[in-house]
Amino acid sequence: MTSPTPALTGPAPTATSPARRSPGPVLGLLAGGAVAAIALGAAVGPQQQTVSSAWSGDETLAESIRTLPGGLDGFRSLSVAEIDPDGVVFAGLGDADPAHPEAPGPDTVFELGSITKTFTGALFADAIERGEVAPDDRLAEHLTALEGTDAGDVTLASLSQHSSGLPGLGATAADGAVTSLILNDNAYASSTTAQLIADAAIAPVDPDQGAVYSNFGVSLLGTALVEAAGADDYATLLDERLTGPLGMEHTTVAATAAEVPVDAVPGFLLNGTPAPRWWGEGYLPAGSSTFTTASDLAIWAQANLDGSAPGAAALEPTAPLGAEGEIGWGWITSASFDGAGTQTWHNGGTAGFRTILTMDRDAGTAFIALSNTVATVDYVAMSYLSGAPIPGPAEPYLILGWSVFGIALALGVVALLRALRAKALLPSLSDLVWALAGLLLLWHSGPWFAVGGWVWGVALAPTLAAVGLLALRGRSLPFLPARRRWFWWPTAAIGVAAAVGVTFLW
Repeated sequence: MTSPTPALTGPAPTATSPARRSPGPVLGLLAGGAVAAIALGAAVGPQQQTVSSAWSGDETLAESIRTLPGGLDGFRSLSVAEIDPDGVVFAGLGDADPAHPEAPGPDTVFELGSITKTFTGALFADAIERGEVAPDDRLAEHLTALEGTDAGDVTLASLSQHSSGLPGLGATAADGAVTSLILNDNAYASSTTAQLIADAAIAPVDPDQGAVYSNFGVSLLGTALVEAAGADDYATLLDERLTGPLGMEHTTVAATAAEVPVDAVPGFLLNGTPAPRWWGEGYLPAGSSTFTTASDLAIWAQANLDGSAPGAAALEPTAPLGAEGEIGWGWITSASFDGAGTQTWHNGGTAGFRTILTMDRDAGTAFIALSNTVATVDYVAMSYLSGAPIPGPAEPYLILGWSVFGIALALGVVALLRALRAKALLPSLSDLVWALAGLLLLWHSGPWFAVGGWVWGVALAPTLAAVGLLALRGRSLPFLPARRRWFWWPTAAIGVAAAVGVTFLW
């Protein structure tokens, strides 16, 4: 006899009762994806711009800048100079160029930005002394193509004082600025001198708008000075009358891409993306593409302090500017950072650089700071001269950066949850392209003023895990869902469009 078959202790499996999947592989995939994503983000993700330990020049000055209260987050490198009646002291901090890691020296080439307006103001004062122009001359007297236009009737003085009523940019440059913001490109390439004048011929002029900072107006002033002097172009006028006589051998302007100095350090956006070079003829007098060094700018400061600069009369205020400031021919005069007197100054900015030059004319001192990121370098000067801490990012930037992180993470989590329960590929592919759009937006607009790329890796982790799950399960899933096919096709297409669109922000 045989023993009876033992009874089963549970229901027998049937075709309608699938065996339960072990959670082990899924958990392993999630953990591995998280580690890989965070490592990837830290290695190649957005960079928090920070000043490295590298330094050059005067150790005391370098250490004073490095230890300023509030810290140097947001800056990559700084080239600074302190001027007093006894001479100039230089210092450099950080690695200016990733291709050649070292601290900048006094002859390292940076983009200058709108401090160039003090050059144009000095050329204006010098032209007045030469009898070539007068402050009350109408613009059309020197740019005859503007005769009979509203812009032609504004005075040269008002152009230098930002009170002409012209807008900040001409139509062509204004369109270029929008494109530049979206495409991370040069805003001024299409603005030749001829186009600048053509834009002026149709530009609105509002005499009641008060002081409005205008690159357009200063560029037209510089163009008028070129015509009044009979010079070939702005670069020639600048070299013949200002930078050449002063021995500013490293200072140049770039009307074309070929004229950009090959040894100029690169500039960077907040997330570590290289910024585009600006070049173009029309806006050279306003500082669209001037290149210089701390040593050359120190020469400029010293010459203005001792009165030997061509057109030094430009320093003297000629009109009010805002509630408490005054402006001369380009130079701004306002309360000093420590409130103990006045400072005469100008700052500047291009796509990836920020600069400042401020002088105490009574004391015969000056301070210069050049930086190759978009963090506001004015705060470095303010902190060094007054002891006030360098402020952190404004609250709106904090909210925006972390909100974008939250959106990118949420889109990744949605993609992961759907991948865990996926019954068809198309809905999950739609989720993934939306998650990709979120990650690209995070790369551009995340909280990189405070953290590094590992945070981008955190947001990437669920998306990467979702990709892994779909790779494992994809062969067993149909492409189209059983229901709502009409919904998932346009959802995926819009997601693709969003992801492609966000890449233009880079």
